[in-house]
Amino acid sequence: MIEIKGLKKSFGEKVVLKEVNALMEPGKCNLIIGSSGSGKTVLMKCIVGLMHPTEGEVIYNGNNYVTMSLEEKKAIRKEIGMLFQGSALFDSQTVEQNVVFPLDMFTTDKYSVKKARVKEVLDRVNLNEDAYKKFPSEISGGMQKG
Repeated sequence: MIEIKGLKKSFGEKVVLKEVNALMEPGKCNLIIGSSGSGKTVLMKCIVGLMHPTEGEVIYNGNNYVTMSLEEKKAIRKEIGMLFQGSALFDSQTVEQNVVFPLDMFTTDKYSVKKARVKEVLDRVNLNEDAYKKFPSEISGGMQKG
């Protein structure tokens, strides 16, 4: 469960988010909707830790992400996923290479461990092994978003 309490985000004098409160329950469809420029992206970045809120709390299962230690944040980040609007896959890399890319950047795991992680995450989104060696242009838009 993710709870947002009194979230505020300012950039200098410009207040983008003011007193945002929300409860996002697991297993339910949780939406963030609003007009262009209303702060949806800023809110999402605060929720996933890409931006630090000016005030307020982002609580994951009872723990305030804003005040967590770096090690605690790293553990939470392993459970967070973001899907970009345009799928944001590298078109010159296979599906498998796209999944391995951040693992290469942020871990020192052996290739066998990375390969197991690829299988785990692609199984989680019901992408079969036939798709692993395909390029984004060779799979459907839904499969790209997986």
